[in-house]
Amino acid sequence: MLKKIIALSMFLYFSMEVHAQFVRGIGLFVGVTSSRHRYINTSAIDSSYAHKFPAPSHKSREYVSWSVGILGEFLKYDHIRWQTELEYCNKGAVEHPFLSPFTEDRGPATANALSYIQWNNFAKIFFNEGYRGTPYIMLGGRIEYNLQRAIGIYPTVVGALPKINVSPDVALGYEFVTYSKFKPFVELHYNPDLINKQIGNIAFNNRTWELRVGVIYRPEKRLDNCNAPRFHGSGY
Repeated sequence: MLKKIIALSMFLYFSMEVHAQFVRGIGLFVGVTSSRHRYINTSAIDSSYAHKFPAPSHKSREYVSWSVGILGEFLKYDHIRWQTELEYCNKGAVEHPFLSPFTEDRGPATANALSYIQWNNFAKIFFNEGYRGTPYIMLGGRIEYNLQRAIGIYPTVVGALPKINVSPDVALGYEFVTYSKFKPFVELHYNPDLINKQIGNIAFNNRTWELRVGVIYRPEKRLDNCNAPRFHGSGY
C-alpha cells in the first residue's frame, strides 16, 4: 500500500512539473486591423474595356476594422516558445468603383468586408529582458476560415475567394515587466497572402496589418527571473 502511495505521489509530482514547464502562459488580446486588396488585370487595353471589368489593376484603400483572440504559450525554453491562437479577425478593402467604362469617374467609397475565424501558430523568440520589458519576434502562419463576407464591388473576383486560406505572418512584440503573473504586451503583425488567387484574368491578393494589445498570465515567472542567480545552499 505504501509503495502505491509513493508511486502515485511521484507520478502526480512529475505530471505537475512537466505541465508547469510545458504550459508557459495563457492570454487574450484585441486588435485593430488595416487591410487592402491588390488586383492585377492581365486583359489588354482595347475597346471592350475588359481591363476595367470585373476589376482593373490597382491597390485598394485601407479597410480599418478589429480583431479579438485567445492564446496559449508552450515549451519549457526561456528564449523560444510555441504560441497557438484562436482568433476572430476582420479583413477587407475600400474601393471607389468606375461609374462608367467610358470615363475615369469613380463612385463613392464602397467596402468589401470579410470576417474570419483563424487558427494561428508561431515560433516566438524572446530577446534579453530589459529594464521595462522583453522584446520578441514571431514567425508563423494562419489557417483562416471565412465566416461571412459583404461584397459591394467586384463580386466576380471577391465572391470566388475560397472559404479556407493559409497565409504567413511575422510580428514584433514587447512584453512589459510587472510584479504580478499578468503581463501586458503589444504586437504588430504583418500578414500578407503568399500566393495570388487567380480568377480568370485577375490575380488577387490581400495584405493586413494588425496592431494588438493584450495580457498573458504566466503561472511561473521564468521570464522575470531567467538571469537571477539561484541559491543552492551553503554546502553547494
